[in-house]
Amino acid sequence: MKQRNLWKRLFSYLKPYRFRLFLVIVAAIISTAFMVLAPFVIGMITTTLFSSIKEGIFDWNAILWLLVILVGLYLISQLFSFLQGLGMVHITAKVMQTMRQEIDEKMHRLKLNYYDTHTHGDILSTITNDVDTINNMISQNLTSIVTQLTTAIGVFIMMMTISPKLSLIPIVMVPLSLVSSAGVMKASEKYYAKQQDVLGNLNGYVEEMYNGQAVIQTFNYQDQAIEQFDKLNCELKESSRKAETTAGAVNPITTLVNDLGYVLCAVLGCLGAISGWITVGNVQAMLEYTWRFADPFATIAGMVGSFGAARAAGNRVFALLDTEEEQPDAESAIVPQKNEGSVAFKNVHFGYTFDRILMKGIDLSIQPGQKVAVVGPTGAGKTTLINLLMRFYEISDGVIEVDGVNIKDMPREELRNRFGMVLQDTWLFEGTIEENIGYAMPSISHNKVVKAAKIAGAHTFIKTMPGGYQMKLSKGAENISQGERQLLTIARAVASDPEIMILDEATSNIDTHTEMLIQKAMDRMMKNRTSFIIAHRLSTIRNADMILYMEDGDIKEVGNHETLIALNGKYAALYQSQFE
Repeated sequence: MKQRNLWKRLFSYLKPYRFRLFLVIVAAIISTAFMVLAPFVIGMITTTLFSSIKEGIFDWNAILWLLVILVGLYLISQLFSFLQGLGMVHITAKVMQTMRQEIDEKMHRLKLNYYDTHTHGDILSTITNDVDTINNMISQNLTSIVTQLTTAIGVFIMMMTISPKLSLIPIVMVPLSLVSSAGVMKASEKYYAKQQDVLGNLNGYVEEMYNGQAVIQTFNYQDQAIEQFDKLNCELKESSRKAETTAGAVNPITTLVNDLGYVLCAVLGCLGAISGWITVGNVQAMLEYTWRFADPFATIAGMVGSFGAARAAGNRVFALLDTEEEQPDAESAIVPQKNEGSVAFKNVHFGYTFDRILMKGIDLSIQPGQKVAVVGPTGAGKTTLINLLMRFYEISDGVIEVDGVNIKDMPREELRNRFGMVLQDTWLFEGTIEENIGYAMPSISHNKVVKAAKIAGAHTFIKTMPGGYQMKLSKGAENISQGERQLLTIARAVASDPEIMILDEATSNIDTHTEMLIQKAMDRMMKNRTSFIIAHRLSTIRNADMILYMEDGDIKEVGNHETLIALNGKYAALYQSQFE
């Protein structure tokens, strides 16, 4: 994204709060203005004291009033500074809330392939680290720019009021300092962009390694994992070092040039005081203003690192927000009038890319209550078929109907409410067993949860657990076995009472004896309910009403077990290979 467009889009988040931001800016200007007047008053005090010492008569009344004015300036400045900070914190919190809410809503609208092509750690890095980087830039630097610019303008006016001649020195030196650091500022922005990318990669790798600890230790991969982490960590260290070094070099460069101007102003100011064309107090004030005039530009230049990091973070955040989404629901959405569970594929074509179509003209008619098995070698496209049915992917051509309605014409929520799914990879959250079985069904009763657990064969092991249905599962449900986790996911699907059940190798992590019990429970559960079963063990789906044999992403053979065996084709070969 172009830099101008990025900043325009980033600051668009401030539009709803522009009146509050205006008040914050006004508070910043008032605070700065009163602070800028302080050196002039101090100079007046110095001049008064110098004259009093010279003449031997002290004007305590004038000195006292000047001190009162000075204290008043500081108090008013700090009061408005506090109000400015308070207002900016509130605005920043609102902006970050809006941005995070947009990201959260976007995550629910993204196509499934986004999660297939991005690691969880990289996504989390965008949501947390990158958003926090933007937060720091807005909260710390936005009003600071206003403050620094107000300071520069106010100081310029005061310097010109005191001595136009001496004012020429800082006016000339400041542009020189900025020009001398321009190349460094540009380089640091590039390094900050690299740093954010590497940070996302490192977070993704760490998340992957922690999730795979059992496999890492089984294969003694610890040394290689540490080596790879060190490689990524060193890459992050190097990019961070370059970013911080270049950004950190800006301030010393500008400070050195401005210090030379300060020294020159001091020399000429002292000569002027000796010759009598400027008072001692004004020399003191000019020296203070000379330093303060350079400081805002040095501070703004020093922000280049923060803005560079924010720009890199903004590019990553907006790249996520601009990612292609699922097609929105049709404006005139149709809700099927019947709830039978019929499914039809009519001339369906699908490919992950337009130039490589996998499914070519699929026609299927699945009646309510039929049991459909989807089989084939690994990578044949079995899960893809289910993803098409639930609109996780969009078909390239043709129509898929559920209960006589094109799924593209149905609201996704309505469509997915008709499905229950049990995946090979279990997913359970931190919470009680009852909460996990009744997931997304807040009004489900305890009796229905128990009934679902009994059908799934989970009730027996749940009773043996401490606390029973109120036992709290740990993160990833690691305090129960893999088989028990699968039983709970099956119970969760049963509890949702869907019209269509999808079982993706649902019994793959369960022992043979338990599998037999589950198979009988599944038969009871699937009675009068349409079901899709993805299976590798073909002995479990011999009684299916329809078997779909898939290969290379397409359906090659369709029929029941007896028909496909008699066909003596690919299914027959796969079936016979399992019993040789």
